[in-house]
Amino acid sequence: MAGLRADQTALYLADMYKAERETYKEIETKYNQVYKVVNSVEGAGDKSTQVLGAGKLKRHTTDGEDITFKSPVIGWEFLVKYWTLSDGISLSKEAVEDTRKLGNLLKDLAGTWGKQVRICKEEMGARPFNEGGNLSGDWILNGTHTGQTDSSGDLPYDSATGLFCLTGASTKHVSKGGGEYFNSVAGLTLSPANFETLYNLHTTTNNRDERDNIVKNPVDTLLTRPGSNFFLAERILNTERGLPGGQLNDVNPYYKILTAMNWDYLESAEADFYIGQKQSSDWQFRERQAPEIRFFRDETNLGYKTSINIRQGILIKNWRTWSRAGGTSA
Repeated sequence: MAGLRADQTALYLADMYKAERETYKEIETKYNQVYKVVNSVEGAGDKSTQVLGAGKLKRHTTDGEDITFKSPVIGWEFLVKYWTLSDGISLSKEAVEDTRKLGNLLKDLAGTWGKQVRICKEEMGARPFNEGGNLSGDWILNGTHTGQTDSSGDLPYDSATGLFCLTGASTKHVSKGGGEYFNSVAGLTLSPANFETLYNLHTTTNNRDERDNIVKNPVDTLLTRPGSNFFLAERILNTERGLPGGQLNDVNPYYKILTAMNWDYLESAEADFYIGQKQSSDWQFRERQAPEIRFFRDETNLGYKTSINIRQGILIKNWRTWSRAGGTSA
C-alpha cells in the first residue's frame, strides 16, 4: 500500500462518522435535558440585548386623562462565545501501510471520539453548576468573541459575585429595578425541610422580573448527583404519605411537585442539590458546529493524520432559572 486513493479516504471518513455517531448515542446524555439545545447558530458567538418595555400601567384618576408615553428601557446584554474543541492523532506511513485492517483501526479511533464528544458536552453543560459559586467567575460565563467584549468578563451578565450568589455575597444579583437577590444557600443538605427552604426561595422570593414586579418563577426539576441524594429526592417527591420525620399518615405536600433528575457530572463539593426549570430558553446550550472529522496525508513525512473538532457554548440569560443548596462561595 504505497498510499491511499481519494475514494478509499472518503470511504474511511464515512465509516468514521458513522462510528462516532453510534458511539455518542450509546449512553444517555443529560446536558440536553437540563438546557435548551439550539443548533441553528452562526459566527464566533452571539449577543442579544434585553428590552424591558415601558413599565406598569398607570391608573387614570380623571376622565379624559392623557396616556403617558415613555421610551422602552434596555436591560442586560447577553453574550456567548462558541468555543472550539479538538483532538488529533498521527499515524506513521509504516503503520498505515502495514495495517491490514486500517478501516477497523480508524473506526475504533472514531468510536473513542464519540465517547469524548459526549463527555465534552456533559462537562461543559455541568460547568455553570460546578463553577457557578466561584467569586471570580469562570471562563464558561465569558461571552467575549470576535467583535464583542463581554463587560462582565468571567462573572455572570449582571457582574454579581458568582452565578449562584450566597446571602452574604459581596455583590448580589441586582435587578434593573434596584432589588438585591441571592439564589444559593450554603450548608443545606437534602431533606424535606431544606427542600422546602430552597423551593420557597426560588418561587416566593426570586419570583421577580428585572423591574422587581412579581412574576412566576417556574420550577419543575430537583437535580442531584446519582446515589443516595437521588434516592432521597425520589422519596421526597414520590412518597404520597409518611415522609421520614413526619407522622405515618401525614399527606406529603411535595408529592409530585417536581421531578427528580440525577447527573453524573455534578461535583459533590459544589452543591448538595439544585432546583430549577429544565430546558428553559434562558439557559441554552448552543451547538455551533457538529463534529467534523478529517483524515488526510501529511506530505512532510508521508504519514497520515486524523482529527475531530466541534464548536459550542453556553448562553445564560436569567440567573433565576436555577437555585443551589449546599456548597460554598468559592
